[in-house]
Amino acid sequence: MRSWSVSEARANISKVFDAALKLGPQRIERRDSEPVVMLAESDWKRLTAEYPTLADLILNSPLADDDLPVRRPARAVTEDRF
Repeated sequence: MRSWSVSEARANISKVFDAALKLGPQRIERRDSEPVVMLAESDWKRLTAEYPTLADLILNSPLADDDLPVRRPARAVTEDRF
């Protein structure tokens, strides 16, 4: 992975973009903050597809209904309480 300074990346944004598409992720660094990485959207989609979403984890949970605590009904707020 090639590292670019912010000023170098700004001056050569087209080259950074092409390098990310052809060579893979490109690191862009600034002295006073954490570096960022530019990568092709196809790489991003591949990386994020490997991990399940929170909804997938919940829906595919091995817990049975008996494993969960008993839920109490929500309290209704009436207007006369105000």
